Order: sequence, then structure tokens, then C-alpha cells
Amino acid sequence: MKLNDTIAAIATPRGAGGIAIIRLSGTDAEKIANVMVKPYGRKKLVELESHKLTLSRVFAYDKSDYMIDEALVAVMRAPKSYTGEDVVEINCHGGYLVADKILNGLLQCGARLAEAGEFTRRAFINGKTDLSGAEAVIDLMESATEEGLHNAAVSLTGVLADKIKALREKTLNIAANISAAADYPDEVDMPESDELLSVIDAVQTQIDELLNGFNKGRIMRDGVRTVIVGRPNVGKSSLLNALLRAERAIVTDIPGTTRDTIEELVSIGGIALRLTDTAGIREGKDEAEKIGIEKSKENIEVSDLCLFVLDSSEEMTNDDYDIAKALNGKKTIVVLNKCDKKPVISKEKVKEIFTTDVTVVETATPKKGETSGIENLEEIISDMFIGGEIKPDEVYISNERQRDALIKARDAITHSRECIQSGLPYDLLFIDLEDAVSAFGEVTGETVQEEIVNNVFERFCVGK
Repeated sequence: MKLNDTIAAIATPRGAGGIAIIRLSGTDAEKIANVMVKPYGRKKLVELESHKLTLSRVFAYDKSDYMIDEALVAVMRAPKSYTGEDVVEINCHGGYLVADKILNGLLQCGARLAEAGEFTRRAFINGKTDLSGAEAVIDLMESATEEGLHNAAVSLTGVLADKIKALREKTLNIAANISAAADYPDEVDMPESDELLSVIDAVQTQIDELLNGFNKGRIMRDGVRTVIVGRPNVGKSSLLNALLRAERAIVTDIPGTTRDTIEELVSIGGIALRLTDTAGIREGKDEAEKIGIEKSKENIEVSDLCLFVLDSSEEMTNDDYDIAKALNGKKTIVVLNKCDKKPVISKEKVKEIFTTDVTVVETATPKKGETSGIENLEEIISDMFIGGEIKPDEVYISNERQRDALIKARDAITHSRECIQSGLPYDLLFIDLEDAVSAFGEVTGETVQEEIVNNVFERFCVGK
């Protein structure tokens, strides 16, 4: 990747639409765009005021009289731009041909097609964002719920980066004091152990707070992996349809209708449920059903939440007991379905078969789509994962890379505390503090390896 090239790409989704945006970034952005863009009036593109949209005509790169489109063009000069470089954005009419023709012309004029995430990567290299901010951009684009969107937006403002940098600075100051005292013992006093422990304990507490919020952050970003399980014909597909408010799954009175998993995304109480309707678990009647049952069991293993559906109008079977046994230790809500019929299973009886505490909800899901108890179920799910615990101004780490780096920092800080309490030489303490400083730098990208940086930006689309 050549960072001194001027890059270009279409920054909006391809296809029919009102507007398409072609973005250029680099030293020659204005020079290249000037070949094709002719502002109305006497000024040339390179003479335009920065950060101001100007109505312009766009001509073919090799035919100065062949007009392609009329567009709004903005020049954003370095360093006050997204990438920190000179940037030109051409807002043309959307369509399958217009944007492609303008982009191809810019490439002929000397620009290079941008790689995936290269605009944001340049912003990172030029200090316009840190690595956690770049990851927040991805989360912002991929958010499926309001909570996830808000968390990404807060992180994008630098709140997370500021927290990490403050922890890094505190740790770095301790290491610097120890180093100075070791090098200049006559001029600098070695810090007292109580003083060091006070700072280290404060740092560790803040690390723990960030790590404790990881699960909430992940759920806000990715959603709750929710699997609907139960034996055949207890109402699993009806429950899926009720939660989706749509007839997504086929519902019949014939046991074993669902043979493969059905996956859908639904927003409930500010969080996303990644719903998976599975094949009914029983002794398979044929090979296809057996495969479906195995997939059901695999989905249980990786789920965040299991909705275990029972037919409340029938006595529990051996299949029901086997499923309940498989769910022990998993976060489970038992759905007593068909409660509009005469129930023969009580909530108390259901709770007795689990070794851990479970929530039991009664529902009825008639074929016409009229539901009973679904709203209550949705409230319980929302409260179980998020309810009342999300602070509007707080930021939550949401990906494994950030979490793993903070775990490294916590382990190093913990070990440094043990060094102090054990009375070990301060040079060993210094090594642990350096490890912590490096781990904090991994979160923001200050000390991260090139391979990790590449992995982050490969997740971006071209044009971002």
C-alpha cells in the first residue's frame, strides 16, 4: 500500500439512488479532480473555498466538451479533513453508470483505486482517529439497534480512547518515576510502596469496570444469539412468527415440519435478538431430520439465550426432560405455550426439573397471529440483558480485540501489585508496568502490530 498516492473510490452503495459520492484523498486530489470538474462561475476547482459545496459540471477526462453530470463538489483541505489529507468529494446523481464513469475518469487522471478501509486507515495514520475510533466506525455502520448505534457513536467521539489514554498515562508515570529513581538515586527518591499500590489499585479498578461492560457492549453490537428449542409441534415456529410479527416459518400440525434452522433478526427493547428456530429435538425419523436435530444441539451450545418451548396442554415427555437436561447451565427462559388450552403443566413443576433458576413465561400463539404473553416475554428478555443498566454517557467495549488487550493490561497490573507486596526488586515491577503500557497502546493502536491493524481495516468496505 502506497500512502503517498492519491486514492479514489465511490463512498456510497452502488446502484439506483438519489445521490452517489465519489471521494478522492491525497496530495494531488485537487489537481486530479480539476481535470474533470468545472465549477459554475469563474473560479477553478483549486481556487474554491475549503469545506464549501459548489455547483459544478463534471466532464469526461478526455473530452472537455462531453458533460457527464451536474454535481455538488466540496474541497476539504488538509489537515481539516476526514483523512487529514486534501480531500475532494463529488456528489453526483445516483445510478449504475454516472458514478462509475466519473470514478474511472479520475483513475485515468492519475488517482489509484482505494483499498478496503484505506480512507479511514489514512485517518488513523494521520492522527485523525485512533484504532478504537476506527472500530467504532465499523460498529456504527453495522449497528442493528439503537443501543448499539449509540454506543458506537459515543466511542467515535473518543470517550473510550480518552479512558484508555488516561490509564496508560498513569501507568507510564509510575514506570517513569521508578526509572528516574534507579538512574538518579541521589536526585530522585524511589516511590513508596503504599503510593504505588494506591495508583495501581485505581488503574486495576477502572480496567475491571471496562471489562465488566464487555458483554453488554457485545450484545449491543452483535445482538443476543437466541435459539428456540423444544420437541416437535410445541409451537416453536409460531413463537418465531409472533416475535417477528410476520409469517416467516411454516406452521402445521405435522410434527417435524422444521428440518433446518431459520435465522432472523428482530429488535426488542433496544437490543437485537438473532433468533434461530431449530428443528424439533427427538429421535429423528429420517436422515434429514437427524441432521436438523444435530444442528439444533450445536446452536444451543453457542447461544446467549435459549427459549425452551413446552406445550402446556400436554404432559412432559422424555424428549422434554432430555432437552431440559441439555439446557442446564445455559441462560434459559421456559415458554409454556398454548396456555389458551387447559394447562396440565405448572410453572412450579417446570422449575423443579432445572438445577439453576429459570424464568417461566406463559404464551399462546394461535395461527391467526393473535398473541398472548409475547409482550411480557419481550420485556423479560430486554431486562435480562440490558434493562436499566445502560448509562447514556458511558461507553462499553464491544469487540474481542479490545477486550484481549485490556486483559493483558490487567494481568500485568495484577502482577505488578504482587511484586510490590512481595518486596521484589523494582526492576521487575518496571517490566510489568511496561507490559501494561504496551497493552493499553494496543487498544488505541499506539503500540499495535501491523498485522492487527490490517485485520481491522480489512473489515471496511471500499470507499470508507
